[in-house]
Amino acid sequence: MLTINQCYLDFVDKILKQGKETYKDSNHHLIESLGNFYIIDDPLDLKFRAKYQHYTTKMMLDDIKSGKFDIEGCPIKSDALYEYVKSAENPDDQGFVYTYPNRIFAHFDVDQFNTMKKRILTATGSNRAVAVTIDPELDADREDIPCLQFLQCIVRDNELTIHCIFRSNDIFGAFYSNMFFIAYLGLKMKEEVNKEIVGEKLNFGGVHYHSTSGHIYNTDLKAARKLIKTNK
Repeated sequence: MLTINQCYLDFVDKILKQGKETYKDSNHHLIESLGNFYIIDDPLDLKFRAKYQHYTTKMMLDDIKSGKFDIEGCPIKSDALYEYVKSAENPDDQGFVYTYPNRIFAHFDVDQFNTMKKRILTATGSNRAVAVTIDPELDADREDIPCLQFLQCIVRDNELTIHCIFRSNDIFGAFYSNMFFIAYLGLKMKEEVNKEIVGEKLNFGGVHYHSTSGHIYNTDLKAARKLIKTNK
């Protein structure tokens, strides 16, 4: 089974060893790995998948705030990670061009999280429980557009997994917090669906992560190498 922490260290190490130098634009020199996929089936290191049926979003936030998931050398931890994940409950754009909660919960004046939930409740085996963050009109000429593009919740054999696609992902600086945020959304969906179903409740099966471009900026290479050396 793979945890977020294990996946983070593995992915950073992979890019350091195998990444190819490239320029995202004239200001961003980086090393990059294309087309990566991970199944993070024990995201919060509970050891046994059955434990996720009774693990709640509140428990997750409490564990984050306590520093349970902190990794020495990771640029985000404890209170900062807590605030980032907790932002999933705030659909306001908070003065930014976009936030993921804003695009998921209020994009096009649609609560896509609620739409996904309804799809699952209507047909448990549906492949239509999806949310998108891109806006072709708003984002066509913007410099800053969402890195996370797509979310899908799938239920099979009474287990809910959440699937995500990133068009671009800063693996050293952002992947870690991104995965806790998405795992939180998966747990939240499990909770919300379970409130409305009768009989056997859903379990949470983790995160399926897809990345078209996973990269580490040259300015972070020294810190990334220290992270791997410290956590070997």
